Parts: sequence; structure tokens; C-alpha cells
Amino acid sequence: MCRQLRCSRTEAKEALIANQSNHKHTILVVEDVAEISSSMSAALDKRGHRVMHASNAEQAIQIAEVNRPAIILTDLELPSFDKLLSALRGHADLNDTVVAIMDLNHPKVDDNIKVLPDFQALDELLQSSAKSVEPSS
Repeated sequence: MCRQLRCSRTEAKEALIANQSNHKHTILVVEDVAEISSSMSAALDKRGHRVMHASNAEQAIQIAEVNRPAIILTDLELPSFDKLLSALRGHADLNDTVVAIMDLNHPKVDDNIKVLPDFQALDELLQSSAKSVEPSS
């Protein structure tokens, strides 16, 4: 494992894989309200997930390109929500990424978006979405 300031790409990739293997899944939380993002992150971290953060669509795409999250968890009130969906669907490597929102009211949304009432539903989605949650090598 890479323990020095400079290491080869292979060593860096092995270190990243080793770090990811300590977590169930990588989840990207896209939320512009810091308190909500922090609260969601704490709950996801407690469930054993690796949590990444973005506050807008542009950051989310950049992070997703590098980290390939199992799920992008966001909310309908995100100012750049439509931009995020459009960018994901138009991206060759990210167009099949699962996008989910948490909302107790179960609003009507695009069929490609999963509406989750709670974290238990998220766990169930992660378990059933084997294609998108397999750890990448």
C-alpha cells in the first residue's frame, strides 16, 4: 500500500480499493443545505457507507466521475436538480447511476428516480440494485 508522498498509479488504485472495501457502498449526497447534508451523512456513515458530498450538479458530476457512487441521494428542491439529472443521463459513464430522493410524501417524479421514505428503503434499494452497487476494481 502507498504510504509515501508519491506512489504509482497502481499503488494509489490499490489503496483506494482497500479503503473502499471497509465500506458497504459509496453514496453521493447532493444537498445544498449543510445541516441536512450533515444529518444524512451521519445516518449513512452509521450504516457503514462511504459518503461523498456535493452541493450542486457540477460538483456532483465531478465527484461521480472519479468515485462512481452506488447511488446519488438528493432532494427535489435542489436548485440544480434538473441540471443534475440531465448531466447524468447525458454522461456515457454515469447514465445508469441510480438517483434517489428521500421524501415521506412520496411525490410524483420521473420513473428513473427512486423515491425513498426512509433509510431502510435505501438499504433495500442498495441490496436489490446489484448492477449498480458492485464495488469497482
